[in-house]
Amino acid sequence: MAAEDDSSENHVLPHRHADDHGPVRLAEVFSRARAVLQALVANTGDDETLIIATDGSGFPVAQRVIKRPENLPHALVIGRHNRCALTIPGDSRVSLRHILLTAWPGQGMLRLRGYDLGGRAGIVLADGKRVPGFSALGHVALSFGRTAMFVIPGGRKGHGLLTGSSDESFERLTGINLKGGGARLAMSAMAEPSVAQLGGYRPLDVEARPQSRGVLRLRSLKAKSDRADQKRELDVDSEQLQRGLLIGRYSDRCSLAGSGRNLSRVHALVTEEGPHSLLVYDLASTNGVRPGHDTEGPSHPVVRLKHNDPVMLGHFELSWQPASNINVH
Repeated sequence: MAAEDDSSENHVLPHRHADDHGPVRLAEVFSRARAVLQALVANTGDDETLIIATDGSGFPVAQRVIKRPENLPHALVIGRHNRCALTIPGDSRVSLRHILLTAWPGQGMLRLRGYDLGGRAGIVLADGKRVPGFSALGHVALSFGRTAMFVIPGGRKGHGLLTGSSDESFERLTGINLKGGGARLAMSAMAEPSVAQLGGYRPLDVEARPQSRGVLRLRSLKAKSDRADQKRELDVDSEQLQRGLLIGRYSDRCSLAGSGRNLSRVHALVTEEGPHSLLVYDLASTNGVRPGHDTEGPSHPVVRLKHNDPVMLGHFELSWQPASNINVH
């Protein structure tokens, strides 16, 4: 299969609204969008979560409803590309693949984790700070480019977040008091390096040095020779995997870059799961992510990567040689 269209990630699209010309003021967008959010939440079940993107006027441009996952986390790629799970139209500042949003199984509030995929506009939280990633429990509000995104639980919990005045519900959703008395969402010394912690998500000990997690290897199974330059290897540590490690053709954005056209520019993201496994997320790639040596059939949103159990990125094999004596929190 061919790789996707190589049009620039910065290709300019026409503006749809006057508000598109300035940065998103998240509190104002929320105030305009709140009635729509309330109506959507009212039609969403207690076991569901609403993900909705709006333009700078608060007008909805994309939405998804997810249920709590049972095994592997849900994975949604958000961006301009038509293969994304949440496609954002008409915003030239949004990259083709901009954010990976994951939702994790477990008890209690839904665990959310977001990764910036290297786009120029990044991820901006409700306090105006740009972050390369975030962790949250249950709900989050943020902006990227000229687009706002709200993740809100369905049913009674979502209704409770959105009741009262617009300022009161914005504070419940974000932790930001618009009169200046609320908590700030800045990255703290107790948080994971460069990852903002929202809503009480458990931080890690950043005083500890990053642990080696072994070696990732990427090689094409259709290469015409077995030369060393047909293979790529990368020593990885726990901090890299907490932030998310990109694989693809773009060497300026990807930590592990391959040269084959069967590989998308930003093809997959690898993160830590446990001492004996990593997770490989498909980033709306053209040729997919599949377990084992399967190169046919539908792509998987997320695949577990273990020692001696490779994952295919198109016809590229991704394997992992783990380090010994791993202690994952």
